[in-house]
Amino acid sequence: MSGNTEARGTCYWFGESDKRVEKILESQGFTLVAKDLAQPFKFEPESTQLYYFSAPATPSDDIVAKLASKARYGHTVIVRSGHESKKEWYDAGADLVLVDDMGGLFDHLLSFALSTYDERRHWREAEDRLTRSNDDLRATIESLEIASRRFEALFSGLPVGCFTFDSHGLIHEWNGLSSSIFGIEGYQAFLNRVWDILDPDFTGVWSQEIVKKIFETGEGLEFDWKFIRDDGETVHLACKVVCMTNKKGEVIAAVAGNLDITARVIAQEQLEEQMRENRNYLKVMERQRLKLQEANRQLRRLAVTDGLTSLTNRRRFNELLEEVLDRAIRQNQTFSVLMFDIDHFKSLNDVFGHQAGDEILEQFAKVLKETARRYERPARYGGEEFAIILDNCDRQSCLIAAERFRSAINDYHWPYRAVTASIGCSTFSGIESVRDLVEQADIALYASKKAGRNRVTHIDDIPREAREQKAA
Repeated sequence: MSGNTEARGTCYWFGESDKRVEKILESQGFTLVAKDLAQPFKFEPESTQLYYFSAPATPSDDIVAKLASKARYGHTVIVRSGHESKKEWYDAGADLVLVDDMGGLFDHLLSFALSTYDERRHWREAEDRLTRSNDDLRATIESLEIASRRFEALFSGLPVGCFTFDSHGLIHEWNGLSSSIFGIEGYQAFLNRVWDILDPDFTGVWSQEIVKKIFETGEGLEFDWKFIRDDGETVHLACKVVCMTNKKGEVIAAVAGNLDITARVIAQEQLEEQMRENRNYLKVMERQRLKLQEANRQLRRLAVTDGLTSLTNRRRFNELLEEVLDRAIRQNQTFSVLMFDIDHFKSLNDVFGHQAGDEILEQFAKVLKETARRYERPARYGGEEFAIILDNCDRQSCLIAAERFRSAINDYHWPYRAVTASIGCSTFSGIESVRDLVEQADIALYASKKAGRNRVTHIDDIPREAREQKAA
C-alpha cells in the first residue's frame, strides 16, 4: 500500500487487501498503513484517523472495548464484512459496514463515511482549539480583562456555533455563528437559561437536570439534536459540551459547541428514503414476475388442453404418442392406442341442441378420466372423437382396458338419453409409425360402428381385405 501525494489523512488498514476500496481511499488523499488484524490494536491519540477493517467476522471483545472507549473519540471506523455480521459491527460502534449486496450504493456510502471523517477531523480541530482556549483561561483567570478579550476574540472566531453557561444554566457568551444558526441574537440569549432559549417546549434536550449533571461530574457531553427556529426551519446539530475549571479543578463554566449537520442529515434521510423506494420497487417487480410466470403457465396449459373437456388436445396427444413410440423402440416395449366415437352424437345434437351436446362431451371426458388408470392418458381427438394411449400394454391387455372403458360409458347415468361409444384398438408391434397406429385404430373404430356400435374392435381382428377397403 502506498500513500497519495495529496495528503488528507491516514487510514489504518486491518485485514485482507481490497483493491476497490484502496483505490478510492488513495484517490481521496489517504495514506494507507497496513496493520495485523490478529494483533491487538489501539487508536492513535495524536489526531483524527480513519480505521478500516477488511473482511473480518464478528468483532472481537478487544475491538468492541476499544470502539466503546474514550480513545475512540474523533476516529472514523469503516468495516467491510458479511451481511450476517453487519448488525454486530454496528452494535459495536462501527460508523459504516459495507457488504457485497449494496450494489450501486457501495461507493456512495463509502463517500458518505469519508465526509463524516472530515467532519470529525474538523470537529476535533475545533475541540483542540477550545481546549487550548480553556487552558489559556485557566492560566490567565486572575487577569479577567485580558482573558476576557482573548476569549471573546477566540470564541467569536470559532467555526461552530458556541455559547457558554454557568451552573444555573445562565448563558454568558453567544458567538456570531450561534446567532446565525439559531436565529437568536446574543442580547436575547444573554443571562437567560439555556433550556428556556433552546428548549422552550421541554423536549428534554436541554434541561436543568442535564446542566446540573455536567457541573457535578465535570465531564463533558456529546449528542446530536435538532432546533426549530422561529421561522419554522429545522436545524440539525452535533453538540459538544466542554467543562472549564479553575486551578482547583472546580467546574466554573461550560462551553457548548454546535456544528450544523443539517445537510448531512437531509442527505442521509434522502438516501434512506431512496433505499425504501428501491425495496418497494423490487417487491413490485417480484409480484409482476410471479404474475408473468403464472400467465406463462396458463398459456402452456391452454396450448395443450381442450377448452371444453380439459383433456389433452389433439396436438399434445400426437406429441405424447411420438414420445411413447420412441421409448417403446428404445426399451423394446409395446403399447396400444384406443380411439372412441360417441354413437349417434349428431342426432343427439339435432334433438337436444348443441348445448346438450357440449354437456355430453364434458360428461364423456369425465367418465374417461375417472375410469383411466395411472398410465392411461385420455385426450379429445376432435368433435365427438376421443383417444387414449395405453403405456406398456399388449393386445390382450388393450382389449381388457377398452372393454373397461366401454362398460363404464354404458353404465354411466347420462342426462337426456343413454350414451354408448364405439372403440377401435391398435397395438404397436415394433414397425408401425404414429400415423400407422392412429390409422389402424381408426379403421378398427369404423369396424365397431359398422358392426352395430357400442363394441370394441382390435385391428388384428379385422381381415386384411376389410382394412384395405376402409383405408382406400
